[in-house]
Amino acid sequence: MLLVALLAACSATPERDAPPADVERVDAASYGDGAAAAAEAIDSPAGGGNGVFDPWEPFNRQVHNFNLKVDDYIARPLATAYRAVTPQPVRKGVGNFFANLYQPVTAVHLVLQGRPKQAGSALLRFTMNATLGLAGFLDPATEIGLRQYNEDLGQTLGVWGWTESRYLVLPLMGSSTLRDGIGRAGDAPLNPLRQVDPERDRFLIQGVGLVDLRAMLMDLGELEAGAGDSYTLFRDTYLQRRRFQISTDEDHLPDYLLDDDDYFEDDFD
Repeated sequence: MLLVALLAACSATPERDAPPADVERVDAASYGDGAAAAAEAIDSPAGGGNGVFDPWEPFNRQVHNFNLKVDDYIARPLATAYRAVTPQPVRKGVGNFFANLYQPVTAVHLVLQGRPKQAGSALLRFTMNATLGLAGFLDPATEIGLRQYNEDLGQTLGVWGWTESRYLVLPLMGSSTLRDGIGRAGDAPLNPLRQVDPERDRFLIQGVGLVDLRAMLMDLGELEAGAGDSYTLFRDTYLQRRRFQISTDEDHLPDYLLDDDDYFEDDFD
């Protein structure tokens, strides 16, 4: 397995993931006003000011190009068809369901990060939406002011001290880092959908979730098309967003970095 091999190669000397002094910066001119804010945030104390660390760029670019082809020929057509036949309120409900499904996992990571109050809020949100919200398709928790947290093992490792990690593009999964890739593997056993049986039903539900997510991000393709180098755009945006998630409260994230379905659906539908 790729992640296992990478972990074996690098776990003995994690300090190797500290970025060098002459790392690249986000090129704001390439992305317009939105990325100008991103560049400013990376250079800010909250953003870490550590630039980009991408020593595996040749490999990453190959995987990135492969992922783009998969998106062009499979994911995007499926998402286009899904949006064409599914009303926005239904898509909103599907998005709510999957967001709520992972709140218990988020609660675990909030505890591990030393944030028990927020963990309790995440569990309360999950319980309310799973019951009053018809299994999570509705979102009464937000209506009463319970915010949604989104935490994972990659963020927890960052809070514990692994703040910077080399960029890594994963086949089919896209942008990541060595730290976040290991985090994905560590979170996999906690995935609630692993409890779904038979396996065919589990794959079906996961497939719907992926198509729904791709449909939600459909119009961001215009941003990609306007970028001179989509690889650099994906990389720099991902790294900057993860720095914010690790070093600051998500309440203070810029709008374009929020984990909020409403931001995408309301603006682009």
